[in-house]
Amino acid sequence: MTKSSEEMKQLVEEYIKVTGIDYQDQTDKVREKSNLIEWQYHVGTNVIVSKNANRNDRIHLNVNMRFTPNDTKLLTMGNPSFSKAIMEISEICTVCSVGHQWVKDKESIVGLAIFSHVDEQGLNRISFHDTWDNVARVSGHVQKILRSNFSGLSATTNSSEATSEKSMYG
Repeated sequence: MTKSSEEMKQLVEEYIKVTGIDYQDQTDKVREKSNLIEWQYHVGTNVIVSKNANRNDRIHLNVNMRFTPNDTKLLTMGNPSFSKAIMEISEICTVCSVGHQWVKDKESIVGLAIFSHVDEQGLNRISFHDTWDNVARVSGHVQKILRSNFSGLSATTNSSEATSEKSMYG
């Protein structure tokens, strides 16, 4: 049965509450800036669960990593280690069926988003938590790939034990 946007939002909030992780409904704040997002939750330090206004059929789960200014100096196309890391990250994302997008500010790479979605017809606690776990697992692998390719990479890529490293089931 088709779920409305509000029904999906209520379900998602119930599924987030189960985790015991702090979250914030950012819908009003996001709507002030853009009409592209219908509703959004910020969970822990780097997880975003949202519903885009242009997609009635799914919700999105994102783990967002931001890099320090010193790290962005390492993340350049001229660095062979970065090219290697890009290939490894693309491979793990493809194998695990999640998307990824490098976040740029002018010419600098300032972050990386790992994301997936849950279709509204299949939205239930298990599918939501499975998708969360998959995105979080890939995010953890991506962080390991980055650290193994860059010995000087900061440990502060906006990750949190309470979000990206923790299973939804505790």
